[in-house]
Amino acid sequence: MKFYKAVLFDMDGTVLDTLTDLTDSLAAVFKSRGLSVLTREKVRANLGYGYSGLMKSSAPDASEAERARMAEDFKRDYAIRCRRHTCPYDGIPAALQYLKEKGYRLAVVSNKGQEAVTTLHNKFFRNYAEFSLGETPIIPKKPAPQMLLEALRRFNLTPDEAVYVGDSEVDFQTAENAGTDVILVTWGFRDKDFLARLKPTFLINQPSELTSIL
Repeated sequence: MKFYKAVLFDMDGTVLDTLTDLTDSLAAVFKSRGLSVLTREKVRANLGYGYSGLMKSSAPDASEAERARMAEDFKRDYAIRCRRHTCPYDGIPAALQYLKEKGYRLAVVSNKGQEAVTTLHNKFFRNYAEFSLGETPIIPKKPAPQMLLEALRRFNLTPDEAVYVGDSEVDFQTAENAGTDVILVTWGFRDKDFLARLKPTFLINQPSELTSIL
């Protein structure tokens, strides 16, 4: 078995259940424009590609300029709303505590905007993770590898010394592009059968399996 020095986590659908707040913020943006609100399951399927990607999937008939405005409105609304219903998945705090005690370097790497990522890091993860990276204009978002590579640079580690934990094809592709192993989780925003077809390094069904793998 490979021994890792760092464990990097996606945020939405991996360590935090954010679906209600994301759905509510998107609903607010759609209602302000007289558009039909999407269901939670539809929003769930559209997540993973950042705010602009969410608008592209959720409002395909809108112009590119309008989707950009919608993304900005969503960003503002979600920055306020992001703590209302969001919480860690059961077992995540215990798993993070275990990994920290074992000496792993921990960080979060997310396509969510940096403002919301910082808010949620300070609320839920500052006792476990050393930092949380979100989307900014400076570093290309996932599945480009730069966000993961920036996290590894801060740790002074190489890709083969880390594993990325996520819940989607975006996370799988990001890890592959960065050269890290990947653990995909089945409790997030994609279905188990879909994730299994990607053939990740590990596929797990509950957070406690992180401790057995690592």
